[in-house]
Amino acid sequence: MEFWKDPQEAVTAIKTMWEEIGKDEELRPAARKVNQLIVFDYTQDGPGCAVWVDCRNDGFTVGSGIPDGVADLTMTLSADDAHRSWSNKLNPVMAITLKKIRIKGSATGLLKLVPKLKKVAVIYNKVLTDLGMADKIMK
Repeated sequence: MEFWKDPQEAVTAIKTMWEEIGKDEELRPAARKVNQLIVFDYTQDGPGCAVWVDCRNDGFTVGSGIPDGVADLTMTLSADDAHRSWSNKLNPVMAITLKKIRIKGSATGLLKLVPKLKKVAVIYNKVLTDLGMADKIMK
């Protein structure tokens, strides 16, 4: 891994980012409209290296690892490409086209959030700073 010392570090940063998104007055309702159980599978970088967000039925729950039940959408990518994506340095639509992100399920709802990636990147950078990982912030 290029950016992370171990899989758990990536999971901690990305899970915390989603928890902060869940507190944001603009992003939480937008994510809830997706109405899916989404798994971000980074397990190619190590066992248990995955984060999930369940925004079905007006809920918003975040966890790590592979959740119980069947995901509506699984996005498989490296933790490094996830870092690039959340940093708004990797366009997810282009990454899907280039097969850097593999999709299982319907990504239509999630792709509607692409215009909000700039705000997500601000939250992500704050999370990295708060976790003592400011050296990972991409310029």
